[in-house]
Amino acid sequence: MSLIPVSRKRPVWFHRLRMSPAIVGAGTAANSTAGPAISSSNAAAVGGQDQFGTEYENTGTGPMVAPTIPTTPSVSTYFGQLMCTNAQQPDPQQPAPDGCTRVFTLTAVQFTQPIANFPMKTATVWGYQGEGLPAPSTPGPTLISYGGERVQIRETNKLPEPSTIHVHGLHQPNDADGVAGISQPTPIAVDQTFSYPAFVPGHVGTFSYHSHFDGAVQEQRGLDGMWDVLPRQEHQSVKADVDVNMTLQIFGWEKEGSLVQPFGTGVAKQFPFDTINGKTGDASGGPITIKQGDRVRIRIYNASQQTHAMHLHGHDEVVVSKNGHAVPQVRETIQTVNPGDFYELEFTANNPGSWIFHCHFPHHTANGMNSGYNGAPVGMTRIFHYQGAPDVPPPILQRRPLHVQDPQLSHPHTLHRSTIIYRNSPKGRRGRTVRRRSGPGVPLVVSRSGRGPRGGVRRRRR
Repeated sequence: MSLIPVSRKRPVWFHRLRMSPAIVGAGTAANSTAGPAISSSNAAAVGGQDQFGTEYENTGTGPMVAPTIPTTPSVSTYFGQLMCTNAQQPDPQQPAPDGCTRVFTLTAVQFTQPIANFPMKTATVWGYQGEGLPAPSTPGPTLISYGGERVQIRETNKLPEPSTIHVHGLHQPNDADGVAGISQPTPIAVDQTFSYPAFVPGHVGTFSYHSHFDGAVQEQRGLDGMWDVLPRQEHQSVKADVDVNMTLQIFGWEKEGSLVQPFGTGVAKQFPFDTINGKTGDASGGPITIKQGDRVRIRIYNASQQTHAMHLHGHDEVVVSKNGHAVPQVRETIQTVNPGDFYELEFTANNPGSWIFHCHFPHHTANGMNSGYNGAPVGMTRIFHYQGAPDVPPPILQRRPLHVQDPQLSHPHTLHRSTIIYRNSPKGRRGRTVRRRSGPGVPLVVSRSGRGPRGGVRRRRR
């Protein structure tokens, strides 16, 4: 029996990906801020590293063109500073020339950030501010660098406790990994500044940075941010017309303006706020505008401690890359994104209208279990709006009561929410959210003589 070569057993997409070279090779740590940049043409030979994978941007056909610079709705874009060995002062928004290092100077700080429009608006969070940017944010500013560049992080800690920065997914050397007590035995003390060793990321793609000191608390209070390593050039056929970053986060806090409590009690624990880029859908500032025929790329980073099922209405979402590596292009209805994962999804704008992109866990599209105007989804939701399509109703960005018409009544009434507490449940104190009606002739009565199915208080109407 003849043996079939292994290569023939591989799927067609694998051979297509092999036709283009990849930017590969992890850099070595260095204390100096300047060093040679590594171009796409020679990256494969750096340090004798094995190929990490084929980047999606290196697939495709057509002429080579500059990539589209991604935007992050509600969050600043930060190119850092180019520190060069000679007197040249290149444009930081362009790929760095040889002899330059791209330096990102970040300050970790506590501040108050608007997160939602209802039922609470602001919370005290922890986040990052990039040097020269107007204000801090969570997630922190999106860092932009290019394949083969030498990069460096400098952090100043203005938090009330120590911290570190870990770069997630970039194939950094161990002494630039930022894990408190292990690769960074001494965290950055309060009011201190630390410069991590410079290095060359292993390949282009969508990545992130976040605290790795007491991560269960610091990350969930907002010390996260995205990092896009772009190709210097990419094939025209894979160039996106619209390229957006989305960081998935969850925040819970007890009262207006209070500090986020990752493991809080009461409202902070039971009814948190699910957000994209630190904002619920109603507080996002408006839809993302696209045009008919656009190739739209969505870069997703899950910075929360829950899995999210991201779903786009009206279009197929195509998974084109995971962690910077090309994958078989599968059309999905829902893409599951686990904590710490990076995905790049694309769709073709061929169905005009206003379409939502949201987590399909139902309670993740509410603000503390409250829906938006006329029952609209909020929470972990964004809207893609086609130019020329009817405008999204302005009230969608604010809280309004949900009015319905009861056929038994001659007037509308309002649906509110309340909570039943089962005090005698065999499993202990438990809560269940229910709808209750208010309005003339519709009183709500609590019967304390009756018992619910679990031995708790039962509400009834009269």
